[in-house]
Amino acid sequence: MGNCFNQEESQNSSLKTMKKVESVLSQPAHESENGKVSLKDFLSQGEIGRGQFGKVLKVKMKCNQKEYAMKVIKKADIIKYGLVNHTMLEKNVLEYSNNPFVIRLQYSFQTEQKLYLVMELVNGGQLLRVMTRQPQKHFTFVQAQFCAAEVVLGLEYMHEKLKVIYRDLKPENILVTEQGHLKLTDFGLSKKYESLDMKFFTIAGTPEYLAPEILNNSGHNYTVDWWCLGILIYEMLVGKTPFRDKANNFRNIEQQIKEGHIVYPDHLNEQSKDIIIQFLNKDPTKRLGHKSIQEIKDHSFFKEINWDDVANLRIKSPILEGVQKLQQQIAKEAPVAKKIFETPQSQVGQTAGNFEGFSANHDEF
Repeated sequence: MGNCFNQEESQNSSLKTMKKVESVLSQPAHESENGKVSLKDFLSQGEIGRGQFGKVLKVKMKCNQKEYAMKVIKKADIIKYGLVNHTMLEKNVLEYSNNPFVIRLQYSFQTEQKLYLVMELVNGGQLLRVMTRQPQKHFTFVQAQFCAAEVVLGLEYMHEKLKVIYRDLKPENILVTEQGHLKLTDFGLSKKYESLDMKFFTIAGTPEYLAPEILNNSGHNYTVDWWCLGILIYEMLVGKTPFRDKANNFRNIEQQIKEGHIVYPDHLNEQSKDIIIQFLNKDPTKRLGHKSIQEIKDHSFFKEINWDDVANLRIKSPILEGVQKLQQQIAKEAPVAKKIFETPQSQVGQTAGNFEGFSANHDEF
């Protein structure tokens, strides 16, 4: 899989300068940021993920022993690359999320150098890791159908309720619960829109998942997420993306996407081929999902799916066995809990002030 990237058409993101926050390390727990939760309230239990602009820690809150996932982002990096608005949008998506298939925020706070997003902890690991532990290194039709159905409902919520384009759907950004259900995460490349016909001209996403209209810079909208779902379904069923390049050469990947030549292995059934073909239509106005979410739900690929049962988590997950095996491995790697320290000021770029409106506290989901 290639790395995600973001090349904005505008680098004019700005910060409102306010009084700097005093270092949390010099203050007792629960007293920084006017009595709100702070860094000293948590113990690190090890790193569980890393991205281009930050890392994710598994943490335990001292006062109640509850476990969370903490995303740590350097302010200097996101200011340097013009990603302030993206970071604030990610925080808002997490904060306002109220859907079983989208990660939710518990707390957010900041120090002089960093931003912290404390989210619900999902213990089943990444979908990619669960998938690659299958006997054939990919999912069966029933497993892929189940996973795709939960992703459809997650994207439906983002599009219709939050009015947000995801733009970075891939197995690494899908977490699996202990019960084998899916949750979308990492919204750093997401984009808020006001109307369905609103278009953006940002090159953003993971190379093997990029829609042709993004590469052609012809303007894109929410339908890029349905293109990504087509790539995801193919990867779940085959074990690799249709436009994979062994050397991970972006130009080769770009050429393959624009040419649109896809090889379908013999084990794929007709329903799978057809939904992939319809999702990977290079014309976004003819792509499956452009007219409505219902046309996706009505496709023969989902013929056996009861959408109400999926929405209410009433279907036993067909990937649960793989999740349990992965959990056993993760448990063996568990590190000793330790304090989380702020990076010394001498080792980071300094910032002009606070991210207004970033901090949040949700004691109950």
